[in-house]
Amino acid sequence: MKSVLKALILLPLRLADAYSRAVARLWPSAAFAWTDLAYGITRDSRVTVRHSTAEGSLDMTFYTPNAMCRYRTDTFSTKEPETLEWIDRFGGDGAFYDIGANVGLYSVYYAKVHDGTVYAFEPSVLNLGLLAKNISINDLSDRVVIVPNPLTSENQVAPFHLSMLDEGGSMSTFGVETGHDGAALETQLAYGTTGMSLDFMVEQGLIPQPPTMIKIDVDGIEHLILRGAEKVLALPGLQTVLIEVNEDFQVLATEVADLLRAAGLALVERRRSDMFAGGAFENTYNQIWVRDSMTDDVGAAIA
Repeated sequence: MKSVLKALILLPLRLADAYSRAVARLWPSAAFAWTDLAYGITRDSRVTVRHSTAEGSLDMTFYTPNAMCRYRTDTFSTKEPETLEWIDRFGGDGAFYDIGANVGLYSVYYAKVHDGTVYAFEPSVLNLGLLAKNISINDLSDRVVIVPNPLTSENQVAPFHLSMLDEGGSMSTFGVETGHDGAALETQLAYGTTGMSLDFMVEQGLIPQPPTMIKIDVDGIEHLILRGAEKVLALPGLQTVLIEVNEDFQVLATEVADLLRAAGLALVERRRSDMFAGGAFENTYNQIWVRDSMTDDVGAAIA
């Protein structure tokens, strides 16, 4: 009897999930909207994420106005554990550049566990408001600085392309019309904006602190950002870079490695969560690079 009752209770959720999967196959853009409706997600929805650290449990609150954002909070500890471990290990009182901050999960986490200033680079007009709200609700407005301009190889006005129209969406790009894999991007919205090189921003004092750590996750223009950051990458105070690389996009992967090695950095780790095995992002890894002088302490460089 208990099993029957349990099945009846779970039936609506299972039906909703089955319908959501069917919608996703037929109309991918509508799938998240259906999930919002099925699970009662509203504009004011928020979630408190509890993450276990070496110092104990840490609570963070994030707005979740749609299923995309809810997915991000639900997988906070499991989607990129290597990123959290990297922040735990190398973070401190220096400046952390979060390039491709999205809605601020890692910016908020860094500011919660370390004393340094965070510069959250996020150019998507759909993500900026939510990024600001997530910073504010965690009382971090004096610790996290939002940089709304896209980074690129040289200063220019160019289109910013969005392939998703959800807050918390990704797969956007600046100045090119290709995505994370080098293939043509299916643009849903584009608008002109001013992009700058990281070297220019730092040299001109637009970013007043040079970085000690840089995270880059921008879905396909990582190599262009590094082209415009050669001076910053060579600064001795920069200890480490974590960069997401789709290794199937060979032009990007090769140039990323060449630029980071030329700056005196060594690749010591490449990881991705098992949740991506067998999928479209199976060969997309977070690569961790450290200053050559640190490899004795961190571990030997890998090819």
